[in-house]
Amino acid sequence: MRRRDLVFYLPVAAAGGFFLWFGVRTYNLRFRPRPEAMEPQWKEGPRVEVARLGELPLWGAKPFRYPLPQGELSAFLLRLPEPAPGGLSLGEEHYIAFSRICTHQGCTLNYVPDPEAASLLYNFRYERPFLGCPCHFGAFDPLLGGKAVYGPPRYPLPRLRLEAQGEVLYATGHEVPLRPMEGL
Repeated sequence: MRRRDLVFYLPVAAAGGFFLWFGVRTYNLRFRPRPEAMEPQWKEGPRVEVARLGELPLWGAKPFRYPLPQGELSAFLLRLPEPAPGGLSLGEEHYIAFSRICTHQGCTLNYVPDPEAASLLYNFRYERPFLGCPCHFGAFDPLLGGKAVYGPPRYPLPRLRLEAQGEVLYATGHEVPLRPMEGL
């Protein structure tokens, strides 16, 4: 091969490599199937008071801390309009609790109650509130049990088990595995 040919082939190879990477990245972000949130397997944990029944409005969220041997886990309690896998239904009230740690790279999630604002902030249009990762713009749907619906996250959010006693909601354990802290 002549030196003159290298001047042509090296940029072509570099551009081809870039477009191959871009195609794989696009497939992984937009089209690769993500696992569903199945019925959870629970691990017993301490009993922590989270909220009182009726305290949250519909689509309301309340942050709380859940103690674990590794340290405190930041979490959200949400009141939903319908039952969700791994949640707690008490008559017409439906609740679910999630870890606030993104399963992609461990960033802290935000509750995004306004889908219109989310379309600007996350470049993602969705029909209802969701949990969003501000680091890499991943989105998780609470009504689907925390399934990852957009962005780089593959796995659903870990859920916390809820129990009611009287008028009080308690968190009493967590889903196994507790991603990303307990691996795959």
